[in-house]
Amino acid sequence: MTSIAPAAPTAAVPVARVLPRWSARAYADADRAEVLALFTDPGFFFRTDRPGTRPEREILRLLGDDTRVLRADGEPVGLYALEHEGSEHGCHYVLHLRLRSDAPTHWWAEVYREIVRALRWRREIVRLSVRFPEFDPAGLAFARSAGLTEEGTLAGVTTRDGRRRGTVFFSQVWTES
Repeated sequence: MTSIAPAAPTAAVPVARVLPRWSARAYADADRAEVLALFTDPGFFFRTDRPGTRPEREILRLLGDDTRVLRADGEPVGLYALEHEGSEHGCHYVLHLRLRSDAPTHWWAEVYREIVRALRWRREIVRLSVRFPEFDPAGLAFARSAGLTEEGTLAGVTTRDGRRRGTVFFSQVWTES
């Protein structure tokens, strides 16, 4: 019997770059405590620019039928939701995506790729838009590093630290091949 061994030792993956096993499921009452805990993070901008100030009833209104709980190795680390943008037959969508502040930066791009792969398996997507507040360094860094097209900023839509701040729009477009 011949044994097969690798020709050379495999390089160790740095611990900081190890990716979790991703899963997502529709928000349910069983997730309530864990999801409410996500909103105690002052940087958890899921459908709100003031997560730490929202009472429970307002947070629960942010969680629609389209909300999915993102899990990394079974632990809740974020939320996402997909909404039509414009007419339903246009295949244009807005992705609301948020990870906890302590999630490693490289997780953002990986979870985005996984979400897009799953969404495109189930439906046609021509244009996918994501939006982040100007004061959201994690969201902006993800969108820019992922190569999403920065479309511009809608200025002055919210107030933060006594200043009017805007929302930055990004997108990814797929063309027919």
